[in-house]
Amino acid sequence: MRPYQVATAAAIALIAAVAMFDSLAAFNPSAGTAPGDVGARWYPFWAAAIMGSAALIVAYRVLTTPQAVEGVFAGRTSIFSVLKLAIPMLVYATLIGGIRWRDGDINYTVIPPLGFYIATALYMGGFAWWIGRYKIWWVVLILVAFPLVIFAAFELGFRVSLPKSFLYDEGILPF
Repeated sequence: MRPYQVATAAAIALIAAVAMFDSLAAFNPSAGTAPGDVGARWYPFWAAAIMGSAALIVAYRVLTTPQAVEGVFAGRTSIFSVLKLAIPMLVYATLIGGIRWRDGDINYTVIPPLGFYIATALYMGGFAWWIGRYKIWWVVLILVAFPLVIFAAFELGFRVSLPKSFLYDEGILPF
């Protein structure tokens, strides 16, 4: 297992190095468009720097710590643990855009698009209830608070538009 972990860490470090090189313009004095503005390449550079540093730390730890004799996927419970994460993630990604298909001139919508905010609320609330075993009032708080905080951060703060739900198209929700 060790060679795969080191190779994965090395690949991530290489991707981070390329992203950092591509974002070197972040250190140009005229990078921003307003006084005090750091410019658009500042965040990608430092995000890549953190990602690359983490990859190097992982590679170091893999090379210096003893490895378990038993493989990671030793039994049935290990595989089900991965599926408990992977299947909801696939459902989440599907719910953001909904499920549609076209048959000739007719468009069918099986599941309407829930958009980023509602799908994230359901995903986080579902994980809090199912895997985290949170009390129901915490789950309800997560279902309500997460889309509002994410909406405030992205739409109002960063002015980045994320995929909206069919309720946005109907004028019911702001997301």
